[in-house]
Amino acid sequence: MRFKIFFLYVFLFMAGWSYGQKFKYAYYHGEEVPFKNVNQVIRDFKGYTWLATDQGLFRFDGNTFEDFNTTLRSKTIRTFVSWDENNLLFSNDTGIHRIFYANDQPRIASFKTSTDFHYPTGLFKDSQNRLWTGQMNGSILMFSQEEDLGKLFDSVSRVKTPKMFFGEDTFGTIWVLVPGQGLFYLDDTSQKFALFKNVGRSHHFLVADDVIWLVGDRLEKFTVTRSRNVVNRQIFAVDKEFRHIAVNHKGSMFLNTESAIYTFQNDGNNAKLSKVFGANDPHRVEELSFGTINRLHFTKDENASNEVIWVCSDKGLTLMWSSFFQSVSGLGHDNIRAMNSNPEGPILISQGDVSRIRDQGISKGFEKEDNLNGIVGIGSLNDNIWYGSAEGMIFQYRGRQLARTYDLSARGSGIFFISADHSGNLWFCQAASNQPIVGTAKINPKGDVIEYGKEKGFDNRILVIREGGKNELYAAGIGVSSYLYKYDPLSDRFQNKSLPFPFKVSGNFEVHDMAVDRLGIVWLATTDGLLKYDTETIRKVRLGQYTDNEVRSITAMPDNALWLATDTNGLIHLDGEGNYVIFDEDSGTPSKISSYRCMVLYNDSQLWVGTPEGVVYSSRTNPWPYQTKTPIIKEVRVDNSEIEGQNTIQLKESQKVRITMATLTFPSEDVNYRYKIFESGLPREDIDDVAWSDVPTPELVLEELKGGNYRILVQGQKTGGFRWSAPVVVELDVSQRWYRTWWGVFLLVTIGFFFFWFFVRRWLLKRVGSLQASLYHKQKELAEKEAELVEQSSTLKQKKNELKSTGVNIYLLHRLIKQIPEDSSWKTVLPILSKLVELPTGIDVFELAYKQGEVIRFKGYLRGNHEMIKREEAFNERNNLASYVMVTEKPLLIHDFTKEVGDYVSQQDSIGYVSRIYVPFDQKNGGTAVFCIYSKEKNAFSQQISALLGILVRFLSVNANDELK
Repeated sequence: MRFKIFFLYVFLFMAGWSYGQKFKYAYYHGEEVPFKNVNQVIRDFKGYTWLATDQGLFRFDGNTFEDFNTTLRSKTIRTFVSWDENNLLFSNDTGIHRIFYANDQPRIASFKTSTDFHYPTGLFKDSQNRLWTGQMNGSILMFSQEEDLGKLFDSVSRVKTPKMFFGEDTFGTIWVLVPGQGLFYLDDTSQKFALFKNVGRSHHFLVADDVIWLVGDRLEKFTVTRSRNVVNRQIFAVDKEFRHIAVNHKGSMFLNTESAIYTFQNDGNNAKLSKVFGANDPHRVEELSFGTINRLHFTKDENASNEVIWVCSDKGLTLMWSSFFQSVSGLGHDNIRAMNSNPEGPILISQGDVSRIRDQGISKGFEKEDNLNGIVGIGSLNDNIWYGSAEGMIFQYRGRQLARTYDLSARGSGIFFISADHSGNLWFCQAASNQPIVGTAKINPKGDVIEYGKEKGFDNRILVIREGGKNELYAAGIGVSSYLYKYDPLSDRFQNKSLPFPFKVSGNFEVHDMAVDRLGIVWLATTDGLLKYDTETIRKVRLGQYTDNEVRSITAMPDNALWLATDTNGLIHLDGEGNYVIFDEDSGTPSKISSYRCMVLYNDSQLWVGTPEGVVYSSRTNPWPYQTKTPIIKEVRVDNSEIEGQNTIQLKESQKVRITMATLTFPSEDVNYRYKIFESGLPREDIDDVAWSDVPTPELVLEELKGGNYRILVQGQKTGGFRWSAPVVVELDVSQRWYRTWWGVFLLVTIGFFFFWFFVRRWLLKRVGSLQASLYHKQKELAEKEAELVEQSSTLKQKKNELKSTGVNIYLLHRLIKQIPEDSSWKTVLPILSKLVELPTGIDVFELAYKQGEVIRFKGYLRGNHEMIKREEAFNERNNLASYVMVTEKPLLIHDFTKEVGDYVSQQDSIGYVSRIYVPFDQKNGGTAVFCIYSKEKNAFSQQISALLGILVRFLSVNANDELK
């Protein structure tokens, strides 16, 4: 591998930053993994990592190890090299092999064959696309595209050589280090390897452009010319014997002894070494148990700056990576009480006493400030720094010299917040002691203390004052109607800008902190969540389950994003589109609990956050959550059959699909998944409305899907400062069950029609035979019917009389309806209806029945009685006919009450009328009512009378303008 010397020179002038400090780590040791000794790792173009182990070849997706040893005769995998974008090469005792993909599945085949193979060890690809391999007997084989069998070079070592290391300088010279034997180079003239120098106990080397580094019992660096002359030789005094040297993607150099790793920094002729420790818990520093280290390897996601260190050893595999947030080495994990930063000055942190942070490139150191104790507030402007104490004192420093002291103890107790505006005024907030404090105060550039209380517009206590990008000064504090004020410089007063809340807030509402962004929008960190104020509206920002959580600190970033510190749920990053990411101990913070108003930006780009258990800073400037890599679909199974090579998954409604996902980030045991499924062709705006569903494992199981075409979106999110990935899209084509298809329906209808025809024909034949048998009986009955005709003729006469009576009733009904005024009340209508029992209609009694509460009430008239009759019964559709008709809403004609009543209700009533008609109708402004008429004679009413009565009640339901009461 070739490295630009530029990165090395840059490194030599900067610290090893966090690499010499603490790393999060994951072990893959012992019985949990199918191997022990790991010789090397390499990453393929898909993002998988391959492991060369003593137990064979394994592919690692960050969560599981897949065994690829079924076709290998030797399981001792020694080394890897990347040949091109589609092929990886590895060596074992039988030769050199390649790994490639076919139909998206990994395949293994022989790369080169040679009769000169003798246990190949190291592999190296040079700038001319030649492959070099060292062998156990000390010889070297070179393969080019023109020479399939390889070119054998004489042994550079006369003894068994388990390891050889290759390199190439900027002039194209091939270098070989044989540990214990010497450093060799390929002589272009003789085409033989020549001894460059005896390097003593050198175990490994690194070639970067024209610089060669040698490590062993000493650390040596020298520069070579084209003619291989040595210049600028430098030997670093070290007290350890190093086994390997490696450089990461940032140019930082790593050295390892047999079982420990160090970062290296050039400090004259001395090697400044920093040992690497583990810190999965931000409160602890741990010795890492690597075993005997075989190789160091570095990987970096293309869309994230977080780098992973792979430590290959005889105990297995160890992964190390830096947290999103780092702590200052040596600074105590105590409660942070105040923080301050400005472009001209350092970062100042108070844990009671004050620490000044030293910036050493990206690493951080600190020193204590003398004579400063009990500090709870810090403010700064240019080279002036003000410290507020818990006793109500403000100490003004110019540089590092005390310039002035303000004694405000008579006003209150601790000065917990200090902020300077663009005019040089220093605003401060002070805690109350034995009397309440309304408003705030300032120290003007002359040093005068000026009060801003009720006479200056305040109604309550103020907790924070900040100035925005438009030089607008806001103050915020306590109370639902006094939480926000804006300073008016013309009147030298604060104006109450508190808007009524369109949502419910707690009774002890207060604003802990605020930020004014470049657009002038005020973001409020409150007891009831994050609020957004834009001069005209106040609204609560939606943060899912954290919407109502208390927010203690807030910072607006230059990119319009926000960082929030909650009371007990860690930090939240909120981008301009409303997407948020949670940061907690997995991200490197020592606690999910945050301190009040302890969040600052250093140089407008690096975030510092204070907690009750110490301070942390973002490991990169302009901190933004890392992007989780898009998941891949590793395996698809329909029922128990694996599906390969399909762009669209085909299945039936009765089948179950099992989709196994992987996110090629390392490690990936902490990746959470979610998905949404919808019909293909759904408009984009509707897709956004489809809810996400969590997947508890990297396996998504779907069953009982209805027929149709579907699209599934799957996202992953890694913990520790990562946002949701871009979704992977899965297409599903679910075929309907056969009986739901058009041909299935047609087949079922055809079969059904056949069975229907068959059984109907049999029934008809049987029925015809039965009819013929009964024909004789019918003919006999005809004679008897003729005898009845005479009797029926008399009945016809009676019917004629009934028709005449019906005509009379129609005439009477017409007269009655004409007498009823339009849009009249029941009070008017009822007396008119009394004529039904006065005229010759055959009706003895009529009533109107209606429900009131749990009873049914009756109003009506009795023939021969001019007074209205009223009565009531318990409403029960099983005991009285009026309730029955009201429930069924169907008219009822009774010819003989005694015989027919049992068909409808379970008991007789006592009103004593044999013939009856009940007709239900809807009141215009009420519920259902029933029109009831009665006669003492049997068969007194016909269907014609019932029909006429139906006409009457329909007229009444439309005409009556009130409800029966």
